[in-house]
Amino acid sequence: ISLPALHMLSTALVIALALPLAAVLGHAMGHAQRKRMIAGGKELDQTTGKTSLGAILTLLGLLLAFSFGNSISVTQTRKAATIQEAAALSTAFLRADYLGEPGRTELKVAILEYTKTRVTPGDGTLDTVEKVQFFLQTSLKSQAKLWPLTLQVTADPLPPPMKTFVAGAVTDALDAHLVRLQTLSTPISDYAQAMLLAAAVAALFLLGNRSGSIGRELSWRTFILSGFLFLVMITIIDFQRGEEGFILTAQTALLATIFEMELALQ
Repeated sequence: ISLPALHMLSTALVIALALPLAAVLGHAMGHAQRKRMIAGGKELDQTTGKTSLGAILTLLGLLLAFSFGNSISVTQTRKAATIQEAAALSTAFLRADYLGEPGRTELKVAILEYTKTRVTPGDGTLDTVEKVQFFLQTSLKSQAKLWPLTLQVTADPLPPPMKTFVAGAVTDALDAHLVRLQTLSTPISDYAQAMLLAAAVAALFLLGNRSGSIGRELSWRTFILSGFLFLVMITIIDFQRGEEGFILTAQTALLATIFEMELALQ
């Protein structure tokens, strides 16, 4: 399990401060360089830094586009994995109705209890590897009861087709755990996110540096660009993190399945 190095709020603060600060620092260095050139009697080049600025802005645009597309794909994968698991657990629960007592109710109760452990908090509390591992351990303890119970209730003289019918649904529910498991890790490494931040900082630094080099004041347009970059980057990060932030992985399918199971048992 790999989790982000910083929490959502800390990440937002770093980005919000780094982007405008890079523009201000770049402008100050460009302005200082201009003063030195004027003092030394050197000719000023009005096109200085134009090529570098265009190249870094193009690179930043590509990185943002790829990162945004990846983040949306990750979000959709998480939603699909949750719905798939809810459907598999519901199918296993319903197929248990074909079994006889004793054993049928016990298996259905075990499936319900396991389903309850599959609902993630969604309030940002799964913020450390230790907490995620504890969440998984709790779920796996409940999961460990399912297969022995399945073997018990599908023992002879139950016909082989009926064994396959019930056991297949239970194994599908168990396999869905692996799909959900992969969605708990960070989809893009911290290094890749740091690379995106570095490209944005470099772009704003060069933009400010060029303004200072040609004698222009740092305008409000630069800070508008900084603000929009912040919004896009924090949205990408929000998409990538399903357990904290504003865009959370919906647990509706699992909650609806639990509700239906409880009604059926009543």
